[in-house]
Amino acid sequence: MQSLLAKWWKRVALAALVLVLLAGGLVVLVLNHNGLQDRLAKGALTRGVAQQMERSAAYGGDNLDLVFCGTASPMGNAERAQQCMGVLAGDKFFIIDSGARSTAVAVNMALPVERLDGVLLTHFHSDHISSLGELHLASWARGRVGQLPLYGGPGVEWVATGFNMAYGLDFGYRTAHHGEAAMPSAHSGFVAQPFKVPTKGSTVIFDEGGLKISAFSVPHPPIEPAVGFRFDYRGRSLVISGDTAYSDNLVAEAKNAEVLVHEVLQRDLVSITSETLAEMGQENLGKIIYDTHDYHTSPVEAAKVANRANAKMLVFTHMAPSPASGLVERIFMRGVREIRKSGTIMADDGMHIRLPAPVNGGNSEIIVK
Repeated sequence: MQSLLAKWWKRVALAALVLVLLAGGLVVLVLNHNGLQDRLAKGALTRGVAQQMERSAAYGGDNLDLVFCGTASPMGNAERAQQCMGVLAGDKFFIIDSGARSTAVAVNMALPVERLDGVLLTHFHSDHISSLGELHLASWARGRVGQLPLYGGPGVEWVATGFNMAYGLDFGYRTAHHGEAAMPSAHSGFVAQPFKVPTKGSTVIFDEGGLKISAFSVPHPPIEPAVGFRFDYRGRSLVISGDTAYSDNLVAEAKNAEVLVHEVLQRDLVSITSETLAEMGQENLGKIIYDTHDYHTSPVEAAKVANRANAKMLVFTHMAPSPASGLVERIFMRGVREIRKSGTIMADDGMHIRLPAPVNGGNSEIIVK
């Protein structure tokens, strides 16, 4: 009996060895067969493109969609892109600010950059404009029609002209290489769309297809202009604070907003960072970081703004310093729950907040993905 079992196990082992050898041979065959490699690569690419197209088509429509393609501060870590958000409603699509690495996040999120209607700039700090060149190319190469509108307060003309000058040779190279049909020269470059906002109140800068966008002033001295934006669509609303200190004007303009996206600076962490840098001989960088106390809002202060505005959901973004661990996230929320019991979350790159179309005359839930 033992002899029969031993023979049986030998046969099983031999069969397993044959299967392993066959599998290994198949792997070697694939790795060394150009035709098979190409077919596998094409199949994977086809599936990937189809999935991206499906995701892209799902944005907007009857919903008011907010996506985060950058949530870091200027001194943020590499795991987060700098400040950037996308808002989609109906067939309209706007990007708000375009910080470093944010275009890559936007493309990975399958945002339909080919139908981008414009970029809204809260102000002209480098971490809000540094990816404009990449965003321009990504949208142009995918079929954007016309030059890319760049909305902002007085001074946006400088930004548009500066990028057009810096990238002018690149625009010409790409059209010359790929042809007018693929990269039309008439669709290259930025076109400034300047607007002025009152010290108090707001001004409507876009009103088409049921989407109304209003701009309002916020305090971010010595930067001027500094603005926030409100989006209203089919009874749904969201407000983006822009970079700001505590602002009564923001409270007024965010009144009854369903979603308030507010920048935040955690003062304890900023002070610790500044002190540590100074102790390590980096006094200049420490001072620069400490100075950011002047013109940003703490999480507790942002919670007070949301409460005064009666905002349903408060979302923290542009977090300084950028949270890189659960410990830092806990520090960010110090004191917030005592001010605002619920309805406060921290944004991360890739987060998607959807405000569905109202159902039976009432507002639907807020969906966070």
